[in-house]
Amino acid sequence: MLDAALDLVLEVGFRGVTIEGIAAKTGVGKTTLYRRWPNKAAVVMEAFCGLRGPASRFPENALAMERLRLQMQVTAKAFRGKLGALLKALMAEAQFDPELAKAIREKWTLPRRKLVHEILQEAIRNGEVRADIDIDAAIDAFYAPIYYRLQTGIAPISETYVNSVFQQAMEGQRSRKS
Repeated sequence: MLDAALDLVLEVGFRGVTIEGIAAKTGVGKTTLYRRWPNKAAVVMEAFCGLRGPASRFPENALAMERLRLQMQVTAKAFRGKLGALLKALMAEAQFDPELAKAIREKWTLPRRKLVHEILQEAIRNGEVRADIDIDAAIDAFYAPIYYRLQTGIAPISETYVNSVFQQAMEGQRSRKS
């Protein structure tokens, strides 16, 4: 059911997806879907969140900021594939669908920000970045450019681009000891 929901998003866009369409594609009744999910946004977000896997993890490294940089690279790589195409479609439709906007915020955005927040707190404790940084603004400085490129498609989200974003964002966060 979850795979069918994602396939339909890619085929017809989120607006074109219906509980009836998911049911027809999987051969189950609508009531089966409604027993598990209250609406199509919930089905699609559960399916989407099941894909995120490596794009949400932080690779191992002794330095918190290097883990952040590596995680940004993993995210960018995932955004160059199916995950990116789905997220782009979902974010576009979220502008018109409050249930979907809430689902994206609660199931995708806020959990990811929490992970980055923890990494930045560790970096502060380790002296890798200044203790007085605004963590929320720092998260935006590191990740907003990646999401901007995903949404606009103005240029690829390449490894080189992500490294450049990281370096430029670090200039404002770096500990004076570094």
